[in-house]
Amino acid sequence: MTVAKKTAAKNLSAPADEVVVETEVPNADAELGVAAAEAKGDGVAIEHNGKTYILPSPLDYPVDVVFADNDFEAVRIVLGEAQWQEYRKAKPTIRDFQELNNKINAASGN
Repeated sequence: MTVAKKTAAKNLSAPADEVVVETEVPNADAELGVAAAEAKGDGVAIEHNGKTYILPSPLDYPVDVVFADNDFEAVRIVLGEAQWQEYRKAKPTIRDFQELNNKINAASGN
Protein backbone atom coordinates (compact mmCIF):
# COMPACT_ATOMS: atom_id res chain seq x y z
CA MET A 1 0.00 0.00 0.00
CA THR A 2 1.39 3.41 -0.91
CA VAL A 3 0.56 6.34 1.28
CA ALA A 4 1.29 9.91 0.29
CA LYS A 5 1.23 12.63 2.88
CA LYS A 6 1.50 16.32 2.11
CA THR A 7 3.36 18.40 4.63
CA ALA A 8 4.65 21.93 4.72
CA ALA A 9 8.24 22.32 3.63
CA LYS A 10 10.62 21.94 6.56
CA ASN A 11 13.66 23.24 4.71
CA LEU A 12 14.10 26.85 5.82
CA SER A 13 15.65 27.79 2.46
CA ALA A 14 12.70 26.28 0.55
CA PRO A 15 9.90 28.55 -0.62
CA ALA A 16 6.93 28.67 1.76
CA ASP A 17 4.52 27.31 -0.86
CA GLU A 18 6.62 24.20 -1.61
CA VAL A 19 4.98 20.92 -0.70
CA VAL A 20 6.99 17.87 0.31
CA VAL A 21 5.41 14.51 -0.53
CA GLU A 22 6.50 11.50 1.51
CA THR A 23 5.79 8.11 0.00
CA GLU A 24 5.85 4.74 1.74
CA VAL A 25 7.33 2.04 -0.44
CA PRO A 26 5.12 -1.06 -0.60
CA ASN A 27 6.54 -4.34 0.68
CA ALA A 28 5.88 -6.67 -2.26
CA ASP A 29 7.10 -9.79 -0.42
CA ALA A 30 4.71 -9.16 2.48
CA GLU A 31 1.81 -8.48 0.11
CA LEU A 32 2.51 -11.67 -1.83
CA GLY A 33 2.72 -13.65 1.42
CA VAL A 34 -0.66 -12.33 2.52
CA ALA A 35 -2.19 -13.09 -0.87
CA ALA A 36 -0.83 -16.66 -0.85
CA ALA A 37 -2.08 -17.29 2.70
CA GLU A 38 -5.46 -15.83 1.80
CA ALA A 39 -5.74 -17.99 -1.32
CA LYS A 40 -4.92 -21.15 0.64
CA GLY A 41 -6.97 -20.18 3.69
CA ASP A 42 -3.88 -20.41 5.90
CA GLY A 43 -3.70 -18.57 9.18
CA VAL A 44 -1.03 -15.94 9.66
CA ALA A 45 1.26 -15.73 12.70
CA ILE A 46 2.38 -12.36 14.03
CA GLU A 47 4.87 -11.68 16.79
CA HIS A 48 4.18 -8.95 19.32
CA ASN A 49 6.06 -8.34 22.55
CA GLY A 50 7.45 -11.86 22.65
CA LYS A 51 4.12 -13.57 22.00
CA THR A 52 2.84 -15.20 18.85
CA TYR A 53 -0.72 -14.51 17.79
CA ILE A 54 -2.40 -16.61 15.12
CA LEU A 55 -4.77 -14.74 12.84
CA PRO A 56 -7.19 -16.42 10.48
CA SER A 57 -6.82 -15.79 6.77
CA PRO A 58 -8.48 -12.41 6.08
CA LEU A 59 -11.25 -14.11 4.11
CA ASP A 60 -11.91 -16.28 7.16
CA TYR A 61 -12.31 -13.36 9.60
CA PRO A 62 -15.67 -13.45 11.36
CA VAL A 63 -18.11 -11.27 9.42
CA ASP A 64 -18.72 -9.25 12.59
CA VAL A 65 -15.38 -7.51 12.00
CA VAL A 66 -17.05 -5.56 9.19
CA PHE A 67 -19.51 -4.12 11.70
CA ALA A 68 -16.93 -3.25 14.37
CA ASP A 69 -17.38 0.30 15.65
CA ASN A 70 -13.69 0.85 16.42
CA ASP A 71 -10.22 -0.69 16.13
CA PHE A 72 -10.39 -2.24 19.60
CA GLU A 73 -13.52 -4.18 18.73
CA ALA A 74 -12.10 -5.22 15.35
CA VAL A 75 -8.85 -6.52 16.87
CA ARG A 76 -10.77 -8.38 19.57
CA ILE A 77 -12.88 -10.11 16.90
CA VAL A 78 -9.87 -10.97 14.73
CA LEU A 79 -7.81 -12.32 17.63
CA GLY A 80 -10.71 -14.21 19.18
CA GLU A 81 -11.60 -14.04 22.84
CA ALA A 82 -8.81 -16.31 24.18
CA GLN A 83 -5.98 -14.43 22.41
CA TRP A 84 -7.56 -11.06 23.25
CA GLN A 85 -7.63 -11.95 26.96
CA GLU A 86 -4.01 -13.16 26.74
CA TYR A 87 -3.02 -9.83 25.18
CA ARG A 88 -4.89 -7.87 27.87
CA LYS A 89 -3.02 -9.70 30.65
CA ALA A 90 0.09 -7.71 29.68
CA LYS A 91 -1.71 -4.44 30.59
CA PRO A 92 -0.98 -2.88 27.17
CA THR A 93 -0.90 0.85 26.56
CA ILE A 94 -2.64 2.69 23.74
CA ARG A 95 0.74 2.94 21.97
CA ASP A 96 1.23 -0.81 22.30
CA PHE A 97 -2.26 -1.46 20.97
CA GLN A 98 -1.56 0.77 17.96
CA GLU A 99 1.57 -1.28 17.21
CA LEU A 100 -0.40 -4.54 17.45
CA ASN A 101 -3.17 -3.12 15.27
CA ASN A 102 -0.59 -2.04 12.65
CA LYS A 103 0.90 -5.55 12.64
CA ILE A 104 -2.53 -7.11 12.20
CA ASN A 105 -3.34 -4.71 9.35
CA ALA A 106 -0.03 -5.46 7.65
CA ALA A 107 -0.59 -9.21 8.04
CA SER A 108 -4.05 -8.74 6.53
CA GLY A 109 -2.70 -6.89 3.52
CA ASN A 110 -4.04 -3.49 4.63
